[in-house]
Amino acid sequence: MTKVFAVLAAASPASAFLLGGGQPQRSYVALHATTTFSAADVKALRQASGAGMMDCKKALVEAEGDMEKASEWLRVKGLASAAKKGERATKEGLVETYVHTGGKLGVMVEVNCETDFVSKGPDFKEMCRLVAMQVAACPGVEYVKFEDIPAALIDEERSVESRSEDLASKPTEIRAKIVEGRVTKMFNEKVLLSQAYIKDPKLTVDEFVKSYVAKLGENMQITRFVKFELGKGDEPADNKSDENLSFGGELDGVVKAAVQSAGARWPEGMVDTAASTVSAFLTAEGWTLGDLADPEIFDGPAMEDLQNDIKAKTTDAIGAARANQLSKELKLKFQPSA
Repeated sequence: MTKVFAVLAAASPASAFLLGGGQPQRSYVALHATTTFSAADVKALRQASGAGMMDCKKALVEAEGDMEKASEWLRVKGLASAAKKGERATKEGLVETYVHTGGKLGVMVEVNCETDFVSKGPDFKEMCRLVAMQVAACPGVEYVKFEDIPAALIDEERSVESRSEDLASKPTEIRAKIVEGRVTKMFNEKVLLSQAYIKDPKLTVDEFVKSYVAKLGENMQITRFVKFELGKGDEPADNKSDENLSFGGELDGVVKAAVQSAGARWPEGMVDTAASTVSAFLTAEGWTLGDLADPEIFDGPAMEDLQNDIKAKTTDAIGAARANQLSKELKLKFQPSA
C-alpha cells in the first residue's frame, strides 16, 4: 500500500502570500514513499521489540516492510545503544533465584543496573529470572564472561593443546592459530554470556541482556551466579573421586580409573564430564569389558577405531590433547591380563 508522510516545513513570505494572509505561515509539504506496512505492523513490532513507535516506523521503512529485517535492525540499533551505556556505573540491581521443577537444582544470580527505579520494575525482574533459568540450563557454565577466567588456566590449556600430536606437522603460525581457536572454543563453553539464549538460540546471552539495556535505557551487568545441586557440595573433596564417578558395573569402574589417572591435573569438572561421556558412549555401543580385553580386539583395528571414537566424543568437552591422552590411558586399562 502507499502511505503519505508529512513533514513540517517553514513557508517563505511569498508562499504565505499565495496561501492567503500577510504573515508567514507553516504548511505541510507531502512526501510520498511506497511502503508495505500498516499501523498494525508498527504496533506488532513495538510490542515484540519494546522499542519506541518512531523507531519501529523507521525500522520498517529501512526494512521495506519486512518484519524480520525490521526486528534485526532494531536489535542491531539496540546493541549499539547498549554499547554506549556499557561503561556507566551499576550500583543497584537484584538477586534473583530459580528452583527447577522437582527442587533438585537451584540458581542464585546477581544482576546490577544503574537505578532502583529500574531494579524494582517488572521488566528487569523478568530479565533476572530468565538469566537464572539460563544458568540452570547450562551445567558446564562456570564464569560470567571470558575475562573472568584466570589467565594462568588459559595459559596452561594453551600449553597442553600446543603439544597435541595432530599439530606436530603444522607450520608454527598455523599451529598457533589452531591452538588459540581450540582454547577459545573450550573456554567459551564455560562462559555464560557466550551461550545461546535458551528461548531464542539466534541470540547469545550477552545479546539478550543488551536487548534489555536498549529497552530500559540503563547499563546492566550480570555480576555473579551460584548453582546448587541436591547431594553435591557437602562432602569433603577427598571423598569425591569414587562416588561422583560411580556408574555401576565393571566396565564403568575401569573407565572411572582411566579417567582419574589421565585427569589427575585437569581443571575441576573435566574428570566428571569425560567419565560420563565415555561411559555413556561405551554403553550405547554395547561394549563389555570382556570384549575390550579380548586379544583379537585389543590388538586389532577395532581398538584403534574405538580410540578415535572416544577422542571424537570427548574433544569438545576436554580439548584435543586431553582427549588423546584419555584414549591412550583407556587402552592401557583395557589391556588383557597376562
